[in-house]
Order: sequence, then C-alpha cells, then structure tokens
Amino acid sequence: MNFVQVVYVIGMDMVQVRVNGIFEYIKENIILTDFLKSKKLPLVFAVEINKNIIKKEDYEKVILNDGDNIEIVAFCSGG
Repeated sequence: MNFVQVVYVIGMDMVQVRVNGIFEYIKENIILTDFLKSKKLPLVFAVEINKNIIKKEDYEKVILNDGDNIEIVAFCSGG
C-alpha cells in the first residue's frame, strides 16, 4: 500500500501527476527539464507523457499539468 504525503508550501500551488504508476504532487507549471533534474535518473532514459513520447529537444517546452501520466523508462544493456 502506498501513502502519498501532501506537503503544502505557502504561496506554492501544487498539481498531482502520476509517475511510473505512483501519484506525486509537484510544483504547478514546472517544466519537464526541471522535474527530471529533481529525479536521480540514469544517463539514458525516455519520457512518455499521456502516451506521447517526448523528444529530448522538447523537454524545455513541456509544462507538466495536473493529471498528467508520466512514464520514465531507463535503458540498460546486458548479455
């Protein structure tokens, strides 16, 4: 069972998104680049928002919205 801890910061509006199936509250109007910087991600990954793959060159243009479904997929190799 997952519990979502809601932290209210005075003067900061929050929105709820789902990241890899887990609900999170994030700062309203955050761009995708800033959101990804807040995560500890491997060097190579892909991002999908609401079933649309986002090109890396578009990360700066994408603003996350309330209710967005974000999938972050890391690539790995093996033998």
